[in-house]
Amino acid sequence: MQKKWYRVLPLMALSSGILVIFLLATVVVYKPSRNIENIVNRKIAFDKLKQIKVKSTDNVNSKAFFDYINKMLSGAVIKTKWLVSPKGEVIYAKGEMTASTALNSNIYSLVDAQNRGLIDAVECNLDSIQKGVMYVAASIRREGEHNDIYGHLVIPLMTNTHVLAGFVGVSYTLDDSKTPIRIYVISIVLIICFFMYWLSLPIWVYYDSRKRNNKYILWTLFVLIGNLPAYIAYHITRR
Repeated sequence: MQKKWYRVLPLMALSSGILVIFLLATVVVYKPSRNIENIVNRKIAFDKLKQIKVKSTDNVNSKAFFDYINKMLSGAVIKTKWLVSPKGEVIYAKGEMTASTALNSNIYSLVDAQNRGLIDAVECNLDSIQKGVMYVAASIRREGEHNDIYGHLVIPLMTNTHVLAGFVGVSYTLDDSKTPIRIYVISIVLIICFFMYWLSLPIWVYYDSRKRNNKYILWTLFVLIGNLPAYIAYHITRR
């Protein structure tokens, strides 16, 4: 029985090694694309923003209105909310990215030179509200580190009499899709095959070298660490 098992080990290493390569390629092919603009999430965030109403500019900088903003923009999709005054001061900030555009900061001082140059280049085509929207968007996106996982939206906040009361900005998740079950199954099989491949060679060397010399423990450890190159080196010295 031991002799039969001993002969099967190299074949097991070869077949499991081929399976590892195949499964790795399968994971790459079937892995879902992440951080791609999610139209559904963007629509959810935009629809929530459109529902925000304000009667007067005097109501904006108040706890009651902050609570109203937080309630209107609640949900799993929206991760950060900002409320900016018409003069560019961040008067409300809550969520995961508030460190990048903190409370009481001014959006006009936060925008970097590159974005400032971009806004200046199109300034002649913008009115004051459009320019303010661009500054808010540039300031909440300036961190850059999380822009691959979060999208951003900014709208001007107008009163019933069409007076600018401020700007509302949000960050929302670009992609909240879950990894398919098949990826987990393939990954588990991949790990099993990898260990079968990696352990088959040193086990074979252990049985083979034990009956040939008294250094079989060293050879087994050598192949366990070095795997295929060490296995080839063993065969060269074995002859």
